[in-house]
Amino acid sequence: MGYRGQIIALAALAACLPLALLAPAGDGGALAVAALGAGLALVAPAPRLRPVVAAARLLRELTRAGQGEAAGGPRFGSANEMLADVRQIASTLDALRHRLSNRHPLTELPTREPFLAGLQDHLDQAASPVVLGAIRFGDYDRLAAFDQTAADKALKAFAVRLQEAVGKQRPLAQVDRDCFAIWFKELGPEMAASELQAIAYVLSQEIRPEDLKISPDVGVGAAIFPDDAADAATLLTRAYAALPKPGQPAGALSFFSPRSSSEARERYAMEQDLRAAVSDDQLLLHFQPVVDLAERRCIGAEALLRWRHPERGLVSPGEFVPVLEQSGMMDEVGLWVLNAACREARAWEAAGLPGLKVAVNISAVQFQNPGLNTVILRTLERHGLSPVALELELTETAAMADVERTRRMFGELRELGVSVAIDDFGAGYSSLSSLQNLPFSKLKIDREFVSRVDERREGRAICTALIELALGLEIEVLAEGSETLAEVQTLHALGCNLFQGFYFARPLPGADFVRTVKDPAWLEGLAPAPKRRAPQRNAR
Repeated sequence: MGYRGQIIALAALAACLPLALLAPAGDGGALAVAALGAGLALVAPAPRLRPVVAAARLLRELTRAGQGEAAGGPRFGSANEMLADVRQIASTLDALRHRLSNRHPLTELPTREPFLAGLQDHLDQAASPVVLGAIRFGDYDRLAAFDQTAADKALKAFAVRLQEAVGKQRPLAQVDRDCFAIWFKELGPEMAASELQAIAYVLSQEIRPEDLKISPDVGVGAAIFPDDAADAATLLTRAYAALPKPGQPAGALSFFSPRSSSEARERYAMEQDLRAAVSDDQLLLHFQPVVDLAERRCIGAEALLRWRHPERGLVSPGEFVPVLEQSGMMDEVGLWVLNAACREARAWEAAGLPGLKVAVNISAVQFQNPGLNTVILRTLERHGLSPVALELELTETAAMADVERTRRMFGELRELGVSVAIDDFGAGYSSLSSLQNLPFSKLKIDREFVSRVDERREGRAICTALIELALGLEIEVLAEGSETLAEVQTLHALGCNLFQGFYFARPLPGADFVRTVKDPAWLEGLAPAPKRRAPQRNAR
């Protein structure tokens, strides 16, 4: 029996012991003692819990003695003997409880406190630098957001692979819910870095815990004693601070630096400010027009999240959106964006702009929510907005993470009347055989390929292929990030009608958007339509 079972048995005995001692002879207390003694005799291993079995026997004898005393028989034992047995039971219980608390219940790895105690003992005697590595399983929180069981399975499989990669020669522990630590007793920084990188490579390979298939998001940071810290706890904090930041490549090893510490402090401060921003109405939406050159009119806009900080002013989305994702606030903020965008689209109709469509970005975390379609339907009903006025944008990478689930979700959205666009198309590595079976209505060519398409032969070749693909699938194609007339003319000649970018308009506050797209001068200023190679087909 494991430590948990032993502690449960001991706890039961400890709970029943006072009751058994106080129970009057001849009543139910004797039965409880007898049952407890029999159960412990079955589960308690020898010799570790021999005192427990002895105590159970003592209780049975005590009961019998009580019955004999009531009948005029001999008295049983002494109070000192009984107290000695109880103390032995308490001592055994404390020892087992200590060992259990020092092991993670899921991975069975040592926890933070015993790991740091051992590391501190080593640092107190270390005569050369000591490297401490921190390894984060970045998928855990994202999985736990919609399936805690799946997250636990994945974490356990990740921990098993980590133990196999590290072996028994290195002290290893689970120091946080998704983070592990390892320290190198005899290796210098260069050798330790090489070993950490090799471990990260092994950990990044696909794992299949039961019915899951995951390519782990692995982050590795490291800190060096005594350069970065003089004690174990601070050294671990420094290794945490060196873990990859949002937007940095996964699996790459980075060592602590004063800059990484200040970045961690800044990121935490931004997270706290963002929590206040949600409740204090500091978030707002700007809208970037989407133009159809074939019809020479604005057909809608993409809703883009903005944050007006009371002291910093407008904060770049590139700074705060990764923090939203890492802090687990994206679901809450995403729901706010959906409501605000639908409210604005309804206002467009009242302002004399019927038929416009608002596009809302859905994060990978939101898309994993099994109740997403229900939330969307209720939001549309709340604001009195027709489903055809809403378009959801999902990145190619997020859409391809689980093709079967994506197909089902897209199909349900299409049945509601909501259209779906694949964003940043071409930046991922999708299988076209999977992509062609997804019921989406628009693909957006990534800005990387649109930029200077008139000058770059390779960019023009990629855009040509993507436009041909869209025409073949009978879906719309939109060039995002269009900034120059030459880019617009080149892509329009290749068969692309829909555009979004600074050439036409920057993202605008709601009132400015309405004023701009209603202005005849703005419409007149749209790019002239050169001769197109092929007509744009209707969206399926």
